[in-house]
Formats: sequence, C-alpha cells, structure tokens
Amino acid sequence: MSAELIAQLHQRGVFKLGEYVLKSGQKSPIYIDLRELITSIKILRMAALALCDIIKKNNVQYDYIVGVPYAALPIATLVCDILDAPMLLRRKEAKSYGTKKLIEGKFEAGKRALIVEDVVTSGQSIYETVEILRKEGLVCTDVVSVLDRQQGGVDQLKKQDINLISVITMSDILDYMISINEITAQRKTEIIDQLATPFIATGAENGIPTDWRIQSRYETTQNALNRRIMEIILKKETNLCLAADYTSTEEILKIADLAGPHICALKLHADIIKDFSPSFVKTLATLAESNDFVVFEDRKFADTGKTMELQISEGAHTISSWAQMVTVHSTPGAASIKPFKQFVGKEGSKLLGCLLIAELSTEGTLTKDDNYKKGTVKMAQDNKDVVAGFICQKRVASDPTFLYWTPGVNLDASTDGSGQQWRTIHQAIVEEKNDVIIVGRAITGHADPVAQLKRYKEAGMEALVARDN
Repeated sequence: MSAELIAQLHQRGVFKLGEYVLKSGQKSPIYIDLRELITSIKILRMAALALCDIIKKNNVQYDYIVGVPYAALPIATLVCDILDAPMLLRRKEAKSYGTKKLIEGKFEAGKRALIVEDVVTSGQSIYETVEILRKEGLVCTDVVSVLDRQQGGVDQLKKQDINLISVITMSDILDYMISINEITAQRKTEIIDQLATPFIATGAENGIPTDWRIQSRYETTQNALNRRIMEIILKKETNLCLAADYTSTEEILKIADLAGPHICALKLHADIIKDFSPSFVKTLATLAESNDFVVFEDRKFADTGKTMELQISEGAHTISSWAQMVTVHSTPGAASIKPFKQFVGKEGSKLLGCLLIAELSTEGTLTKDDNYKKGTVKMAQDNKDVVAGFICQKRVASDPTFLYWTPGVNLDASTDGSGQQWRTIHQAIVEEKNDVIIVGRAITGHADPVAQLKRYKEAGMEALVARDN
C-alpha cells in the first residue's frame, strides 16, 4: 500500500523540490505538505488505512488514539473510525474558561494512548503531546506517522522511551522520484545528506526569519528547560520570576505559597538560607508542583569543572536534587558547561538546564565588555542541549531558541542606592527585548505582596504581547 500511497501523494503535488524554509528556520531541498490531503478524502483515507495496517502488523497496543494538533487531527479521526477506537483531543493551549483542560475526552489514568502524526521531522511536536498526556497519567510509548523525514526524529523520541513507526520515509519518496526520472540517485544522496546535517538556528541577521512569539518558540524548542518554562508562561499567562532572597525557610515557603499562582519560577540563593534542610526542599517541591512553577537556584557557578560538579551534587545543598535550573558564569570557558550536562535527565536529578550570565544589573559591572558577551553567546550556541538562555539586561543574541531573563525591574524606583539599577517592565521587555522579568524586593518588600505579584504578572504579559505584535 505504501507504494500506491506515494504515487497518489505525488500525483496530488504533495512533494515539492526546491529551496524551502521550515517553521524552525531550517532550509530544506524538499517540502512535503500533507495538509493538502484534507481536500482529497480518497487519499486521506488511503493514508489512514496504511496507518491502521502498521498498527495491526506491529501489534501496537492502545486504549485511546490522539492526533498531534493540528495537522494530524483529520487523519487521526479516520484512524479512530476505521479501528472503532476512542479518540482524545490534545489542545495546544488550555481553554481560558470552564475546566481549562488540555485533554478533551473521557479517559482513565494508567491506560495507553497511541499518538498519530502526519509528518515527523525532529519529533518535538510528538514529545510535547506525549508529555501532556503522561502528566494526565496516560501511558504513551508508541507513535505512528504517515511520513518520517529521517531527520533524527526516531532517535530523539527513543531517548524519551517513545517508539516511532512510519508508513513511508523520505528515502521511499526519493526512490519513487528516481523511478519516474524526476531526480537522479546522486541527487537523492545530496538531499539525504542535506537533511541529515545538524541544524542550528542562526537568527534574522543571517537571513533566516525568526518568530519571537512564545507559542511559536514553544512548538520548536529542543531544550527541556525552555520547553517547561514556555509551557508555564502559556498556561498560566505569566513571565514573572520571583526572587525570594530571604534567609529563613519560613519566609521563603510563605512567599512561595502566596506567589505560586502568579509566577513561572521562584529564584533562591540556597547559601544565604540559615536553616536549609531536606524537609524545606520537600515542602518547596510540593508547592512548586501544585502551583506549576520552576525552582531556580541562582548559584552563579564559576570554578573548575570538577569543583562545580561537586558543588551542584554534594555538600549541604545537593542542588541537583531539587533545582530545575541554575545560573553559571561563562568566565571559566567551556568548563562552565560540561559539569552540568551529566545531571540533565540523570536519575535522581531535577536539573533541566542552566542560564549563562551575559550581563548583570549592578553599576559598573564588567559584563558590559562586548567580547565577554560575544564569548558567552558562542558558548551557549555550542551547548544548546543544556544552556537554555541568559541573564541579561538587553537581548544579547538574535536567536529565539534561547530565553532571555532580566533582573533589575521595578515599577516604582530606579535605584536602591547601593548600586542596583532598575528600569520599567516596558523598557525591559518591549525596548530591550527580554522574555522573563526577575523581580525581588519590589514584591517581597511591599506591604501587600499579593497585589504586587498580580501587578507585575499583568504588566509583564502585557509587555510581552506588545513586543510581539
């Protein structure tokens, strides 16, 4: 059936040779648009039957079927009809009213959900769907797709314990095009090689269009920490990180409880906490999970690789066991990054990634040196698996794959008289192009911190929307 399907797809004009720019910004010598099938029910049903065949052939077990939104929804609906199987619908964003659910349909936790996709490139959209389903207690280990572009999706999904089976591959399509004399065998090799070349988003300064909207960046990000942060920003409508620079656990837990509904991250300095303890970490983790925010240890690591490895995993704080993100100075060079790679995704570690210090907000900071910033950005570009972005005053790179976190924000003052420089949220987000605002004393030192939390949350999102419109 796959050969007949390829012929029908080709006749429909689904395969297009040329130079195309994908949603990620990557250039491709071939474009395949299966969305055109929604106007051809005959071919759409043929593709659905082919998916059903590989489901049966591979004895894939499922209780529900879920299409990756939105392109795969029509074909997933047909698969459900052919197999007489119940369907669940994954929303790309939660409803702003009612139950605010991300998954529509009745289901039981512990049962299996089979994912249906049309075209697989990196597998990122699939993983985002699986992640949401797993959070709801569903078992997700299998994906079936019409086409695998053979650009690393299979291997990336395997790392997340997800098995991908496809009806056709890019090689199958190119072999068909050779058979009808549209391309040569040499051209097939060139196309496969080009598709296999690792892609690094380079930004608008190199002629590649960029989309800075959080939703678009969330859909394409490969970094685990950024995926988590952007998911929270979209779900909770907040780009506010609260700096809880208290010295007692009681004060931190109190403000964390109040701030939970309004923040995407809670920033700590563990080494200033007088009564730090495992019970504090446990309670904080519970608050973070129930209120859906990330715990951020602002350690600013800067030492030799082995020392930093011990600093993050040993000692009184065992940071990797509870912090999802940390800050790192780039001054030691590549040694700043290597120690953290081994803890991302490691059993017993909560660490998802780190931010590099590109700029500080203090008066007279030496991070204003352009060579320092350029070197920091280069280090981040070379380590995108673990570096999620930067602490900075202004956006330091034309690269939407990073997030730009900025301290030094205050709606009511410009300085604290001790060297700390502040500016407005509009300046920080709209003018200086940052993504996340880090606010401390303007909230924690106020008589009504909850009112301030709401105020900064609303102002932060308004500025983010204004920047991107």
